[in-house]
Amino acid sequence: MKHQNQLFLAAALFLPFLLNAQAHPLDPLSAKEIKQAVQILKDNKAITGRSYFNIINLKEAPKSEILNYKPGDSFRREAFLSFHDYAKPGMTEAIVDLKTSKIISIKDLANVTSMGLVADDSLSDAIVRADPAWQAALRKHGIPIDSVIHRGIFPGDLGLAPVGHHEQLVFAQYKGSHIDIEGLIAYTDLTSGKILKIVDDHTGFDKRIDPGYFDEDNTPSDKDAGGHVVITQPNGSEIKMDGMEITWRNWRLRYGIDNREGLVLYNIRLFDKEKKAERPVMYRASMPEMFVPYGAPDLLHAAYNFFDAGEYRLGQNVTRPLTPGADAPENAIYRPATLHRDNGEPYILDPAVAIYEEYGGVLWRHGSVSRRATNLVIKYFTTIENYDYGFTWRFKEDGTIDVDVELTGIVEVQGVEDNATHRYGTLVYPHVEAINHQHFFVFRLDMDVDGSQHNAVMEMNAKLAPEKENPYNNAFTVEHTHFMNELEAQRSVNYESNRCWHIENTQVRNTLGQSTGYMLMPGGQAKTFMPPGSLIRKKAGFLDHQFWVTPYSDTEKYPAGAYPASNKVYDGLPQWTAANRSISNNDIVLWYVAGITHIVRPEEWPVMPVHHLGFTLMPFGFFSSNPTLKTP
Repeated sequence: MKHQNQLFLAAALFLPFLLNAQAHPLDPLSAKEIKQAVQILKDNKAITGRSYFNIINLKEAPKSEILNYKPGDSFRREAFLSFHDYAKPGMTEAIVDLKTSKIISIKDLANVTSMGLVADDSLSDAIVRADPAWQAALRKHGIPIDSVIHRGIFPGDLGLAPVGHHEQLVFAQYKGSHIDIEGLIAYTDLTSGKILKIVDDHTGFDKRIDPGYFDEDNTPSDKDAGGHVVITQPNGSEIKMDGMEITWRNWRLRYGIDNREGLVLYNIRLFDKEKKAERPVMYRASMPEMFVPYGAPDLLHAAYNFFDAGEYRLGQNVTRPLTPGADAPENAIYRPATLHRDNGEPYILDPAVAIYEEYGGVLWRHGSVSRRATNLVIKYFTTIENYDYGFTWRFKEDGTIDVDVELTGIVEVQGVEDNATHRYGTLVYPHVEAINHQHFFVFRLDMDVDGSQHNAVMEMNAKLAPEKENPYNNAFTVEHTHFMNELEAQRSVNYESNRCWHIENTQVRNTLGQSTGYMLMPGGQAKTFMPPGSLIRKKAGFLDHQFWVTPYSDTEKYPAGAYPASNKVYDGLPQWTAANRSISNNDIVLWYVAGITHIVRPEEWPVMPVHHLGFTLMPFGFFSSNPTLKTP
């Protein structure tokens, strides 16, 4: 109760900040504006009482307007809404003007499927529970229908419903067990309210067991643990906050929380002490899609291919607040975010974002002279069903940006017999097998190195020098390949050649005469095991390569398309880049696919210690020498 009161008080303190007139055109929608956007649709009879909202977001103003904006200027304020009614196929998209309370545009999309909603499981449960054939299928295997709950997942291209219908593969689970009863699946059309087909391949495990599942309510408190490292700043923090703009040492940027993408960073700039000027690095950075495929051969796990942003908007309709002192240190500045439920009602997630300074190890050192590094950190956590994901952007004094993703929570499991071979998973508890799977995170990086124009990309590969100029076979060189168009820039990681990608401004030089630039350095990686041409590769075409470059377009945000849950609808990076547009000396966007293959260990049950993956953006010629040399 005390914790709830603290959260209520914190929300109350921040409500004036969230509800007042917005100070900047990139500030996310306030609770008041979300309510207003929904009301505009109601007033114009564009929605019914049965409408559910996938997305209610700020409709960002064009990039040119934002870059030309100065404090005090007037600016547009628009909202984008995507919603659907279970009673009819497809989706509806609307853009509303919050200043005039009018609809700017409204468009019906009959062939696409909406995102997963909290209401899906209750509707699925009601449909299958009332169906005599489903009742009979459970009875056949001695499973009383009142002993189970039901949940569903999107079938995607495995689906049977007409294109545009909201379809779910529905399966049963004993109450309180968290173990799916496999092999019994109902193809369920939520639009028509009918079961289309029942699959009964049930030969697997269906015993009621206690799987030792993580019990959040009975976890020991960390308050009694000894030896805590407590972080303090006796002289205060150097972080300056102006609304949602952050200034720290030589960095300046904005942040926002998007109802689909989560944490978004804007207009990232670096102050150059030598030039005495702020220099742009990146206009917009986000993680617009996240894909988690599972590796067991049955129908259920063939459909376990989750587009966690495009299908479930990162779980942000039900996500949980940060835990101060654990998710982020004591010295963090904690800020709330305004999100929305499926019914269109806004809610305050508090705290949602942590912004803090951290000890970064040694900045540089030689002999008896050493300098301590301090980093600026921005962190956001979200919970998607059983998994928890932390997204951390780390800004360093030398201009480096480290991106770190934390994976924790509860692994997906299935029940198994004592004599199971565990070909597709790891035994983590008696009768409980954790399934092999992968995680892919697609980052969209709208690079603006020293300006939004005249950016280009080249690939760097180290290789052994030719024999005729390498008599001792010890010399190696770096080969630079400039990309002129989109198809040339579809590339994958190669650790043998230390492959990385250099983003340069072709018109700006440092004092050495080199093009100013940044370098993208890959972190740990994984490639998909799904072969080309497979159903899911068609939907997740971004897996074809780990690195992509496109010319800037404000309509190209989602690498698997706006509605990846849709059956037989394909959109995204492969479709856009087929045009093979020019990316040289242009305003360009990088797409980087970070991946990890997760073979679960017994030590990761019932809750897994954190796994990390990510990448680094590092200055390469952006400065002419070490910019931190005069650090005191």
